[in-house]
Amino acid sequence: MNLTHALRQSGYRNSAGNPVWMDALRILLGIFLFVKGILFLEYNSEVFYTFSQNQDLISLQKAPLMTSLVHIIGGLMIIFGFLTRLALLCQIPVVLGAVLLVNGQRGLFLENTELWVSLAVFSLLLFFMVMGPGRYSVDNLVLRPKRPSPPANP
Repeated sequence: MNLTHALRQSGYRNSAGNPVWMDALRILLGIFLFVKGILFLEYNSEVFYTFSQNQDLISLQKAPLMTSLVHIIGGLMIIFGFLTRLALLCQIPVVLGAVLLVNGQRGLFLENTELWVSLAVFSLLLFFMVMGPGRYSVDNLVLRPKRPSPPANP
């Protein structure tokens, strides 16, 4: 009861009140996506082969490059907390494609660790879409309007 009363009294809630461990988790997610994007560039031919199995060849020539760029740029944006929800929104279709198209073909087995990692990353993307970037982010420090101080009573 006290919690709901306090939330109604405050007027609005932003992600600056999130615990610090959420910021650390967001930064780790961004680092993971950044590294995954660089590894995607390294294994470009294998990724292209995997993508081209289900689609026509002409439309998918730039798919591995675009996937890598989304992971690299989005990972950096998530690390620094700059336009975090936009970066998360751009990551969701890529990770969902990894879950359904690439890793879904291998089956739902415990040995398919890429599928479970992709599901964990997807759930973290959704979690931070709801919870926001957190206290230690560019969004909070620069882009979020400062709350006006209450007027002093004489």
